Amino acid sequence: MKLYKRKQYFIHKKIQIKYALFTVSLLVLYTITLLLAIFAPYIFALFSDVPFSQKSEAAEVLLLLHRYIWPGIGSVIILFGVLSIFITHKLAGPVFVFERMTRNIAAGDLTVRVKLRKGDDLHDLEENFNQMADNLESLLIKLEDEHKNLLLYVTKLRRELEAGGISEQTIIELTQKIEIDMEDIKKILERYKYKGKLEDRLDRGDL
Repeated sequence: MKLYKRKQYFIHKKIQIKYALFTVSLLVLYTITLLLAIFAPYIFALFSDVPFSQKSEAAEVLLLLHRYIWPGIGSVIILFGVLSIFITHKLAGPVFVFERMTRNIAAGDLTVRVKLRKGDDLHDLEENFNQMADNLESLLIKLEDEHKNLLLYVTKLRRELEAGGISEQTIIELTQKIEIDMEDIKKILERYKYKGKLEDRLDRGDL
């Protein structure tokens, strides 16, 4: 499968915006807590019963902090928000690929495989996903082979009946071959759990 090359960092907007907002929110909460710890003594000094000189000094410090600290904080918050986009790209990119591959499989294309880039996350999931696709494709190949065999036996039986010269031995041989293929199909299906499994339907008398 052709390797999908991502040329932009905004791959999965929903995930990346979610984590960018989460990162910024945590940073804002941390900043507010830190600023309260820094500003609290000076604010307390302004509204407490202290000499005017101390209030004046506290006011100057607050003005100085107000002048320089807010631009720096704003820049840091924006920087971390942007960095979160780059960081989550390693996760959002693989999620985008997996979503595209699962849509293809749901549409019936079992030839697709996931190929993540070296620096991406979720490589373990990539291996499991591709193994699942391999198993499903192998299952269909085996079922197709068994279907061809059954079709061949039925065609041969029909021709013999139409010719009117079919022997009891021929019927027995064809029946045995059909039973063997049906048993092979049953063994294949027994490997999987699914709704309406053949055994359950037989137990309920549906078949």
